[in-house]
Amino acid sequence: MAKLGVGIVGAGWVAGEHIRAFEADPHTQVLALCSRTEEGARAKAAECGVACEFFTDYAKMLDQDGIDIIAIATPPDCHEEEAVAAAEAGKHILIEKAMATTLEGARAVRDAVANAGVKTVVSFVLRWNPLIGIIRAQLADNAIGSVMLGEVDYFHGIGPWYKQYAWHVKKDVGVSSLLSAGCHAVDTLRCFMGGDIAEVFQYSTSTKGAEFAEYEYDPTSCTLCKFSDGRLGKVASSIDCVQPYVFNINLVGTHGTIKNNRLYSKKKFPGQTGWVEIPTVLPDSGEVSHRPFQLEVAHLVDCILHDKDSHCDVADSYRTHEVCFAADQSAERGAPVQLPLP
Repeated sequence: MAKLGVGIVGAGWVAGEHIRAFEADPHTQVLALCSRTEEGARAKAAECGVACEFFTDYAKMLDQDGIDIIAIATPPDCHEEEAVAAAEAGKHILIEKAMATTLEGARAVRDAVANAGVKTVVSFVLRWNPLIGIIRAQLADNAIGSVMLGEVDYFHGIGPWYKQYAWHVKKDVGVSSLLSAGCHAVDTLRCFMGGDIAEVFQYSTSTKGAEFAEYEYDPTSCTLCKFSDGRLGKVASSIDCVQPYVFNINLVGTHGTIKNNRLYSKKKFPGQTGWVEIPTVLPDSGEVSHRPFQLEVAHLVDCILHDKDSHCDVADSYRTHEVCFAADQSAERGAPVQLPLP
């Protein structure tokens, strides 16, 4: 079987991980790389050891013969236009989060993909982290019963050394603490708890005198989520914190609790008096090379080859984005916001 051809737009930090993941997959081959400058595209290809075509015109890359998949690895304010164009060209899509910087943009991507019928994955790549898979399996096995309260927190001090910092701090690109980074926590909360989030309430703050003072939006926020069945969730997101990277998980169930890689379940461990610790790979690094992109790519390929929808496609990921937009609206208004948004 011929390999699926891949075109990648963007030549930054995360684009390199996309290239490596697609080149490692036996069913795909990177055929083209598009960047603002040909020099940038050639440098990224050389860094990753890939031979491909180079483009500075995205529309021309979309017209290139043999390209079946477009991977979008540009800054977030470019994603809406690039994703809509890829869908209209009939290309399957891997798109970095955030998939748009406005609610209207996210809806435009959602609708274009639905109309085109292409397969998509939005890069909430932590869904393929081993710990996340273990927790999902424990929840499916009813290890802690029904989760009454779920907490997922994202703490990552993103300063000038971070390769995306220059645009990350800008309001029209980064948008908010949640949309720029904390959306990983929102998505993971949704992944664990299922059901619909019916209402959100957020406070946000900008720490005066913080080490990273260039943010044009509040880099720290705390969001409370009420699910339609009354269960509760909480997401704290701080991207100007001074500490090592932390992705905190705490799930309180009707007969047990999961706290990161520790499990307390008298159903599974009768007579248990302390936590059982599960040795596994944790989501404990902000380095993109630590992320399981190869598993994410393999999942997209499987969806394409077997004509099935992803659990992390644009339609599902829109719901994560909608929660983020609603939460940010709540902080601006100082009042709860109902979902779905009108």
